[in-house]
Amino acid sequence: MSANLRRRLIALAIIAALAIIASVIVGRRRSRDSGAVDGAATPATFRVAIVLPGPHDDHEWSQAGYEGLQLIQKELGATVAYSENVPSAGFDEAASGYAAKGFTLVIGHGAEYAEHAEAVAQRFPRTKFALVALHPGNNRNLGALRFREGEIGFLTGAVAGLRTKTKKIAYIAGMKFRHLEEQAALFERGAKAIDPTIEFAAEWLGSWTDVEKARGAARGLIERGFDVLSINADKAGLSGIDEARRAGVYAIGWNLDQHDVAPATVVTSGVQRMPVVLLEGARLVRQGRWEGKQYKFGLREGAQDLAPFHGLLAREAAATVSRLREDILSGKLDVSYSEGPAPP
Repeated sequence: MSANLRRRLIALAIIAALAIIASVIVGRRRSRDSGAVDGAATPATFRVAIVLPGPHDDHEWSQAGYEGLQLIQKELGATVAYSENVPSAGFDEAASGYAAKGFTLVIGHGAEYAEHAEAVAQRFPRTKFALVALHPGNNRNLGALRFREGEIGFLTGAVAGLRTKTKKIAYIAGMKFRHLEEQAALFERGAKAIDPTIEFAAEWLGSWTDVEKARGAARGLIERGFDVLSINADKAGLSGIDEARRAGVYAIGWNLDQHDVAPATVVTSGVQRMPVVLLEGARLVRQGRWEGKQYKFGLREGAQDLAPFHGLLAREAAATVSRLREDILSGKLDVSYSEGPAPP
């Protein structure tokens, strides 16, 4: 081989090597410029599973979780899976199975899974876990997702304060859960922001399905002069709304816009969109920003809002509610809530 040919081959090899290096550098720059966060999963590797306490099509709690999983698949391109009708003791097996298969995020849709989620999270430190509950998390891989209950609690209370004629309003709920205690406390605060002399009462049914108990609670309050009832009790709550309709007083619905249940009775509803809460939590994981703590979402993220008033609130009163909503969004109005120590 001549010296000239050898020099040409060496030059070509150097040029090829430089081209490969330049390609790698450009590729890395494009990856950074795309907005990816260090530690974030790519769509191809982002896998999310949810464990549901009931059937995925129950039209209630479990279906809301399943619809959240579908939204995560649609918006984030995740590969998804679910387990349904899983009792609290079954969470360990279901969640461990997903973690062992390399799922990025495993969601336990309910506070009943807390104890088992804590144990599974310790065994699988590289997997992210989320409880849909009030839970402090472990500051590592286990966190929790909930609504900012105080925002919508305060606004529904303000609506009640503006709508009542007897200055007596009440809150009826299925179970005395901590997040519902927050709703009730801020409902009272919102009403008294309108009129400090308003009387408030809370009724806890101890059931989401006992329609007669809900009807009796509503009837008892109405007989005592309460003319606006905020009712958050799922199936049982429908009978409470019907009792308000029969008595000619007003009701405030929850979770969905319940205006169609009693069009002349339901002034508004506290609409809560669980799928949005799950999507926002998954987005944090997808972006590599999951810190294993309690995350709450509300008006700003579109996770909750008031349903329309359907002509049952005067224009001036509706404008007052709108101003209060803007004050909450801007931080001018504090609707925070001190939960106190966790129950034993």
